[in-house]
Amino acid sequence: MGNSKNSKLSMDNFMNSLSCQSDIPFPEIKVEKPNIAYANLLHEPYASSITSELQAITQYIYHHETIENERVSKTLMCIAIVEMRHLDTLSSLINKLGGNPVFCDSMGNWFMAGKLAYFYNDALDKDNNLLCKKIESDISGEKEAIRGYKNLLLQIDDKYIKKVLEKIISDEEVHIHILNGILKDYCNTCK
Repeated sequence: MGNSKNSKLSMDNFMNSLSCQSDIPFPEIKVEKPNIAYANLLHEPYASSITSELQAITQYIYHHETIENERVSKTLMCIAIVEMRHLDTLSSLINKLGGNPVFCDSMGNWFMAGKLAYFYNDALDKDNNLLCKKIESDISGEKEAIRGYKNLLLQIDDKYIKKVLEKIISDEEVHIHILNGILKDYCNTCK
């Protein structure tokens, strides 16, 4: 049992050390009471094929693997790890609310990776055009995620879930700031 506690503490320390998240501490993962309707609402940011944490993770990992700039690539992996924490948190909330955290959206459509921002080219991209397109698509996804989470804040009346959603929003805002910095440094633009 001691090793389990030490492993959890090590993981918590690692997660809290990541520079690509907000300074707001992660709230305790609990709910006021089971609520299947809330669980269903959380499936959208959890595992929809267009604007979910699962979609963001897979897209960030793809972009991490296909961007040759080491600084940018490592930054995207850091963001992906924070998104993994969001996914895990939403899964726990769905479970605590009485739902089943399967990878589908609120309509029961299974997650599909075909909606990822796949930008690729066999020719060497000397002008960073592909890097810029990938980062712009990541920013767009973060903005859409924030809109979705803000909408959930209006629909869910559970103080514990609201604290978690506010933390996730703050992380997504940090991601936009970081990604805009990458655009500024490598794309001569700022969105």
